[in-house]
Amino acid sequence: MEKTKKYKYMAFILLQSLIYGFGNPLTKIAFETITPFWSLAVRFTTAFLVFILFFGKGIIVSLKCVGPKVYLPAGICMATAYITCNLALNWTSSTNVGFLMSLPVIFAPILAFLIYKVKYRFIHVPIQILVVMGLYFLCFDGTSFVFGKGEVTALITAISIAGALVFGEESLKQLNPVTVSAVQAGITALISLPCALIFESTEVLSRVSLPAWLVILYLAIFCTNIAYMLQNSALKNISASAVSMLQCTQPILTAVISYFILKEKLSSIGVLGAAIIIMCLVAENIITAKEQSSSARRENPI
Repeated sequence: MEKTKKYKYMAFILLQSLIYGFGNPLTKIAFETITPFWSLAVRFTTAFLVFILFFGKGIIVSLKCVGPKVYLPAGICMATAYITCNLALNWTSSTNVGFLMSLPVIFAPILAFLIYKVKYRFIHVPIQILVVMGLYFLCFDGTSFVFGKGEVTALITAISIAGALVFGEESLKQLNPVTVSAVQAGITALISLPCALIFESTEVLSRVSLPAWLVILYLAIFCTNIAYMLQNSALKNISASAVSMLQCTQPILTAVISYFILKEKLSSIGVLGAAIIIMCLVAENIITAKEQSSSARRENPI
């Protein structure tokens, strides 16, 4: 029964990856008529209002029982992740963003060690070195290494997602998935709206096409309300490391969907880099699973 339950929450993250796999290329289509910060502001304000509409009373009651330090770190990390992700999608290909966003599985154990002193083994170091090599190949355009502002912001996205997973796992010890998801959406909206008003013109909103509005609605309902709930429900029942590993399916789905929607494709050396990253992620998952199994046996010897 316990294993069946675990598989259910693993399926939640795979479904989240599929939702995001469509979300990244669709966001680039929306950017043809709407700017990144206005896209974020409308998306997360809508998502937050949906949470309040359906779960408002329960969210308020839950937040009254804990201090801000329980939910703010995860919320700020998630807000940073989505803001930098949208900027990255505006500056580089959705395929590259998808692969770089798969790196929380590498960063999450490091952050867990630095913040919560969770044991970190040096067996992870060679894998991280290989990931750096894979990133080099991924960002090699055939003639030169190209690691521009889009790739830098996507890397910040990966670190921020790792932080959201690590802090979120702690938050969910005291809060339910709905409350954590609503807080993450609300904080992102609070940061995005002032940025849109400061850095972008309000005239943009009058020129947004119907397809772009439909994309933003998809991003709000599916990539925020539903995806947040899937992730936080899974975090309540499986570890942040396991969640980050399962999210590594996202770049593959993003690459496939981007090929059909945007006609994006990697160079041959880029494919090699992507393959190295995926193999490293699989290796990291195997090592993490063995560590967790060993830890569980020590805690429950009988």
